[in-house]
Amino acid sequence: MNIFAYLHRCLTILLFASAWLPAAAQTPHSATVTESSQQFTTYPYSDPNPIPLPPPVYPYYRWDGFTSVPVEKEWKTVVLENDYIRVMILPEIGGKIWAATEKKTGASFLYYNHVVKFRDVAMRGPWTSGGLEANYGIIGHTPACSSPVDYLTRTNEDGSVSCIVGTLDLLSRSYWRMEIRLPADKAFFQTRSFWYNTTPLEQPYYHWMNAGLKASDDLEFIYPGNRYIGHGGEYAAWPVNEQNGKLISWYKNNDFGGYKSYHVFGRYTDFSGAYYHNEDRGMIRYGTHDDKSGKKLWIWGLSRQGMIWEKLLTDTDGQYFELQSGRLFNQNAAESSLTPFKHRGFAPYGADSWQEYWYPVDGTHGILAASEYGALNLKVEKGLLKIYLSPVESIHDTLRISVAGREVYRRVVQARPLALFSDSVVLAGVSTAAPGGSLPGSLKAMLGDHLLEYTTDSDDSLGRPVQTPADFNWSSVYGHYLQACEAMDMKDYHRAGVAVDSALGMDAHYLPALVKKAELLYRNMQYTEALQVARHALSIHTEDGSANFIYGLVNDMLGNYTDARDGFDIASLDPAYRGAAYTSLARLYIRKGLLNRALDCTGKALAAQSQNVDALQLRAVIYRLKDDTAGHFATLRALQSLDALNHFSRWEYYLSDSTRHPLREFTSLIRGELPQEVYLELACWYYDCGLSSDAIHILRLCPPVAEAKIWLAYLTGEPLNVAGLDPVRAFPFRWETAKVLETMLPKYPSWFLRYQLALIYWDRDRPDEARRLLRDCGDQPAYAPFYAWRAAVAVKEDSSAVMHDLEKAAELDPHWRYAKLLAEYYIQHNDPVKAGAIAQRSYLTRPDNYIMGMLYARTLLLNHEFAACDKLLASLNIIPFEGATIGRELYRETKLMLAVQEMKKRAYKKALARIGEARQWPERLGVGAPYLEDQDLRLEDWMTYRCYAALGQDKAARAALERIPAEWAKTQLTGGQPDKTVVRDYLQNGKESNGRVLQALGF
Repeated sequence: MNIFAYLHRCLTILLFASAWLPAAAQTPHSATVTESSQQFTTYPYSDPNPIPLPPPVYPYYRWDGFTSVPVEKEWKTVVLENDYIRVMILPEIGGKIWAATEKKTGASFLYYNHVVKFRDVAMRGPWTSGGLEANYGIIGHTPACSSPVDYLTRTNEDGSVSCIVGTLDLLSRSYWRMEIRLPADKAFFQTRSFWYNTTPLEQPYYHWMNAGLKASDDLEFIYPGNRYIGHGGEYAAWPVNEQNGKLISWYKNNDFGGYKSYHVFGRYTDFSGAYYHNEDRGMIRYGTHDDKSGKKLWIWGLSRQGMIWEKLLTDTDGQYFELQSGRLFNQNAAESSLTPFKHRGFAPYGADSWQEYWYPVDGTHGILAASEYGALNLKVEKGLLKIYLSPVESIHDTLRISVAGREVYRRVVQARPLALFSDSVVLAGVSTAAPGGSLPGSLKAMLGDHLLEYTTDSDDSLGRPVQTPADFNWSSVYGHYLQACEAMDMKDYHRAGVAVDSALGMDAHYLPALVKKAELLYRNMQYTEALQVARHALSIHTEDGSANFIYGLVNDMLGNYTDARDGFDIASLDPAYRGAAYTSLARLYIRKGLLNRALDCTGKALAAQSQNVDALQLRAVIYRLKDDTAGHFATLRALQSLDALNHFSRWEYYLSDSTRHPLREFTSLIRGELPQEVYLELACWYYDCGLSSDAIHILRLCPPVAEAKIWLAYLTGEPLNVAGLDPVRAFPFRWETAKVLETMLPKYPSWFLRYQLALIYWDRDRPDEARRLLRDCGDQPAYAPFYAWRAAVAVKEDSSAVMHDLEKAAELDPHWRYAKLLAEYYIQHNDPVKAGAIAQRSYLTRPDNYIMGMLYARTLLLNHEFAACDKLLASLNIIPFEGATIGRELYRETKLMLAVQEMKKRAYKKALARIGEARQWPERLGVGAPYLEDQDLRLEDWMTYRCYAALGQDKAARAALERIPAEWAKTQLTGGQPDKTVVRDYLQNGKESNGRVLQALGF
């Protein structure tokens, strides 16, 4: 052997050996975090709506401007990277994880959208597809999903790197944080959520992670389960659709129906994922069942109805589906309340935390089991049991496989992250007739001490019921009470009040409903009435924890110090309210200057709720007021270990030592879309503690919005320059601000303060008082959104006042919103001619505004200008919102009306051409065609039948007739002309447009 061959052999041996060395023996791994920017082709959003939105979205506003014209835009990026994977985060787009890539292959294991294409999908409008989106609050695609959030980056002591993102959710006054953590030596990234309720009231509780993944025909959904649940709590079989026999756990087999929401359920599992069999790779989301019981997949649909969104949401990256995980079993719509799958609330001052793992899988030919250590697949091929293990961290452990209790395989597995381990073992008695045979019964595979395991004889089926008893009485006292609880958990407090009143109407002494009634009155700032109801509840059960807690809150608000303490003291006996009661007592004692009592209460609160952020903040303030620097700093460190983005802690550091902790440490990390809300929230918190000087200090740093200026005038006694207050998107919502406005209004009786207070009253379900304040403003405001909103909240009977306000808004501001509202008013009041003139004038000033284009088209239809409408629709390009069909509905009705005109002229061939056009789905109108079997073509077929019959083409007429559902055709159309009423009622099918066409036909 020559020297070169010898050296080559030695090098080969060394390289082979190094692949199997334990991680500790190899070169140390590292992870890095980099803040930078990257240019993306961007389809931006614009045009924020200055008109207040109704609850539950208020105080947020929508963005209504979307475009098909891209720009090149620099976006701030945070990149986490180690030897195995690279993760990109965009903190200016909701903190979304935009991309996750396996470095060895360059393959993305999350959908990487190479353009930023905002479309009208979310609660506030703008949304982008792809990546990994976190949702906390009341519903998905939450208010911050497309706007900047707070964030920071850090390198951790263990060598991992993190980016923490989060913001204040105004709808629930809760803070959510998500740490995106990448270890130095592992091929997964973690998402660690921390979410806390800052209020003494229960808030809505909704959380789902939404991961975009590439869609393709070779895609298998890795979702163990035996049923799926719908948004309404309905359920069906999984993975085989019982109606058509299709294996719907494969993407390509969902080629029926419309959009798909499968909340897969029925087995106790910790993971879900996806596998692309042609590419032989996939991905896993892992989170323990106690952290994430909800496992959903969502598909746009494989017809053009869904596939149209491919081009709407990206340019070149193709279609995607969504892998989602949630804290509850389903994303429950209102209908779900009538099933076992109900909503839940977020406890007063409650905090919650959980974590998940996300990683790529390579070369396993599918996935049977997964954990935080990796993914496993087992397959039988030609009598061999094939074993595939894709680890995501270094493994040095024993893999054992047994069949019917007899061990058939044992091997020590040594592997680095993403280094595929594969092996096989002969299985006696397994059929070799065809590849891909079933796994033998009683097979069990286990890596190490339950690090990763799989068994064919699993006992993981859930016995949980999926149906509410058919005879459950929703009209009973308890039924109404349940409906009230559900409505409150959806932030629908008006409906909750109706349900509570129904319960109390049946039993005036029903304690749970009395407590809910008192809570609703407290929310609505009707404290005297709330106290009466709370006392009623205590007269029934004086030791009840919930009744005492609300009794304490109401008395505290009314300044009844002794009764407030008494209520909180007794509430603290109930474990469900102990932490919140002691937190409330601590705040009360701080106001009274009883710092030792307050400190003791924070300790008790934290013993009951170890992650109670409010109690920790109170404790920190107490230590500062006591000049206990060590206690103060220790508490602030504890706060930041829970909530790295906590703004209060940085402010307190600054107050204690501005040399070591300059002001910029506090201000520089307030980076979200609405920084003023962070300052206002902090100021209110200090004010609630009786620390007005601290509140003033913060307010002087706040961006100079109207609410901050009003607060400063209230707290300092300085004059308020009412004329200098900017009304644009000034949307107050806090009870503290309502109190300030109620105090300031007699001194400054301006329209603006009345308007601001009316906004809060309306949000707090006090419509009569809100309307009275608005009426008192008269026509003083020179501000169009005021009149638009006053018209929106007016009583229906006050039609002339509504018209006056809408005309006033349009007179003050030529913006399309006011023209649209006024035109819609005239349509509703049967004056389409006036509506048409307004819509035409507005549209012609901005022909690119498809919103006004659609409204103008609607007025042309109503004014029977069908040819003009047809011409207008031919020029429109509509960017739709999710589920929108109005563009196509206008098109269809126009074509059918043109066909009716031709039929009346006996030009039946021309009519047939128009009917044929009505069957089409021009995608420039923002709607794709559903599958043919899902299209309601009865009216088109009926008109086709009439035309062919008139032409004497009996065969074609009969063919058209037979396309109409047979049971109706047989009973109504056999033997002559059908009854016109039956035709009308059947073909109209609840559609107003169908009714207009039928009326034109003479029915």
